[in-house]
Amino acid sequence: MSTDAQRIRFRQQVRRQHGVVSLDQARAAGYSRQAVARKVAAKAWFPAGPRVYLVGEHDETPRSRAFAAFLSLGPDATLDGVTAAWWRGLWDTAPARPQLAVPPTSRPRPRAGVDVTRRVIAPEDRVRVGGLAASARTLTVLDAAARLGLEDGARVADRALQKGSVSIAGLREVHTRTAGRRGAPVGAELIALADGGARSWAERALHGGLRTAGFAGWTANTEIVLPGFGRAVADVVFDEAKVVVEVDGWAYHRDLRAFLVDGPRQSALAAAGWVVLRTHWYELREDPDAFLGRLRATLRTRSGPWERPFR
Repeated sequence: MSTDAQRIRFRQQVRRQHGVVSLDQARAAGYSRQAVARKVAAKAWFPAGPRVYLVGEHDETPRSRAFAAFLSLGPDATLDGVTAAWWRGLWDTAPARPQLAVPPTSRPRPRAGVDVTRRVIAPEDRVRVGGLAASARTLTVLDAAARLGLEDGARVADRALQKGSVSIAGLREVHTRTAGRRGAPVGAELIALADGGARSWAERALHGGLRTAGFAGWTANTEIVLPGFGRAVADVVFDEAKVVVEVDGWAYHRDLRAFLVDGPRQSALAAAGWVVLRTHWYELREDPDAFLGRLRATLRTRSGPWERPFR
C-alpha cells in the first residue's frame, strides 16, 4: 500500500475516532516514532493520554476523551457505567471522567481524568459500539443505575425500555447472572419498578399525599360510566368536582396504555365534562408538592364540598 493511501485511511480512522489516535495506529499508518514526536513538538498533535494523541485539527470533546481513554487502556478495556449509557444515547450528559473497566489481572497506570475499575465483564456482556468496546445494553442500564442512583437510573432504564433495546426479562437475567457486582440492590429495585412497581408506588404515594395535604371528597380506583364509551376505571376521582387524576409509572408503560386505551377514554371523559390531570412516578418521587399544587388550583375552578375541609 502506498504512503498516500495509508495516510488517507489514517485520516478516515482519526475522524471515526473523534480526532484521537494511538501511537500503534500512527505507526501502522507509516509514521515513525520520530515523526510522531515532531507532530507533538509542532503542536499539530497533542498528548491525550499514554501513547494517545489528539490531532490538532479536531476539537477535544467528551467523545474524543472517551475514545482516548479507551485507546490508552488497550483493547481489553470496556466503556461502562454512565459513560456507556451516554455513549449509547440512554443518558444525556457525559460524565466528567470517562468510566471504563479493565480485567482484574490488568494493572493500568493511573489516568488523569479517567475512572478505571477492575472487573470481569463476560464476553456476552461486551460489544463493539461506535468503534470501541462497551458493556452490552442491559448491563449498561444496571451499571448506570448503580452509579446514578434509583431516580436517574430509572430514567436510563425507562428510555432503554421505550426504545426496545432492553427487556424486563433481559434485565432480570443479567441482574441474576451478575449479582455480585457493585450496586446490585439498586438493580433489583429498578427491575421491580420497571415490572409495574413504579405505578403501584406512585398510586400509594399519591394517596398518602392527598391525605396528608387534607384533600377530601376523593375515591380511588373508581368506576365511571361514560356515554358512548362504557365503563372506565379512574385512578383517583373527585366526583363532585368532576376531576380525575390518572397515575402513570414510567413512560414505557404509559406509551402502551396510551396506545391501547387512554386516548378514547380521555376524550369520552372530556365530552362528559370531566377534567383529567396526569402525574407519574418521577413527579411524585421528586416534587409531589408541585402536582398537589396543580391539583389544588384545578379543584378551585370547580364546585364541590372538597373546599370546606381543604386547607
